[in-house]
Amino acid sequence: MFSNILSFILKYKFILLFYLFIIAFLIFKRKKVDVQAKIIFLYRTKLGLRWMDKYAAKFREWIILLGYIGVGAGYVGLVFISYILIKNLYNIITQPAASSGVSLVLPGINVPGLGILPFWYWFFAIFIIAIVHEFSHGIVARAHKIEVKNSGFAFLGPIIGAFVEPNETKMRKEKDIVQYSVLAAGPFSNIILAVVAILLLSFAFGPLQQSMVDPTGFTFDNYVNESLPFAQAGILPGTLITGINDETMDGFEKFSEELSFHRPGETITIKTPEKDYSITLATNPDNPKKSFLGINSIHNEFETKEKYSMGLWKRVYVSINWFNEFLKWLFILSLGIGLFNLLPLPIVDGGRMAQVFLHKLKGPEKGEKRYHQISLFFLLILLLNLLYPLFIKLFGF
Repeated sequence: MFSNILSFILKYKFILLFYLFIIAFLIFKRKKVDVQAKIIFLYRTKLGLRWMDKYAAKFREWIILLGYIGVGAGYVGLVFISYILIKNLYNIITQPAASSGVSLVLPGINVPGLGILPFWYWFFAIFIIAIVHEFSHGIVARAHKIEVKNSGFAFLGPIIGAFVEPNETKMRKEKDIVQYSVLAAGPFSNIILAVVAILLLSFAFGPLQQSMVDPTGFTFDNYVNESLPFAQAGILPGTLITGINDETMDGFEKFSEELSFHRPGETITIKTPEKDYSITLATNPDNPKKSFLGINSIHNEFETKEKYSMGLWKRVYVSINWFNEFLKWLFILSLGIGLFNLLPLPIVDGGRMAQVFLHKLKGPEKGEKRYHQISLFFLLILLLNLLYPLFIKLFGF
């Protein structure tokens, strides 16, 4: 038992040390920490306020214009993520083979379809995302000459974030479009950050890394469930997959392209370096016309070219590979956090946007009542998305 505990501590040492530091910080600064609803801890500072003032004054027209563009993008995102959340819940209830598209994204947690999020990627990505998100709120507010009273850090259990506090009294007196632009600025900037990350990955770091390796195939980390083709055939997680039938593929993209020509119920041969496996394709839970393998967390595998396997060139390759993975997680986290913040929930920007809209549409009293109903509905949908798959797994339904 002691060896298991020691192994757990060593495996998650950076995560444990980080959260121990956070706990110690909150205890040490407890007199300056504002506790809300008994689970939200706010530590207020003045960090970045002068920077917001400086650049809001220098680029006021451009910032206001981008803020207004963000309003349109914000409402499109609000409708999109609300639909996705409802659709995902419907899928996981009606189709047992479907995997949940909603997960807490924390270091050390296995994110469905993506694998385990490493601590350092999470740490640097969350820092950048939080700064971009909150400072965007602040700089758009200052461009409209709305006072920003504080910046700071927020802690909701293991979830770490940042915040800025515009003068709410002044902000509520502004036109609706101004309020929308301030509220949408954070999520909109996260979506822009995600686009920048994927462009850098696709056109700079990705191609650079590809030039340093020879592709060999792909692997996967786990099954969707034990009743699906790969599990039934006994193809173990971590097995290198090199092709279908007589076709050899050096990556999942080509494999997936070839797989698209085969329909559910067909029998195909999966090639691996050790042996070939015969499997019967299942039906894709999201599209009955497509086939399904029943695997998650897929990774293309490579062999590093000899030049990049030693000395200085090895360090260059390791650095490029690190940035490649970091940009992937930055894209996923920034896009996910940006869209999550557009949900019509009380604690995020989408909720405030919905509140302003409903007050305008229904009046303050009826609008507030409708806002509470909608936010409660989506809070329930979110919790079911997170907890229903766990409930099914625990009780084996």
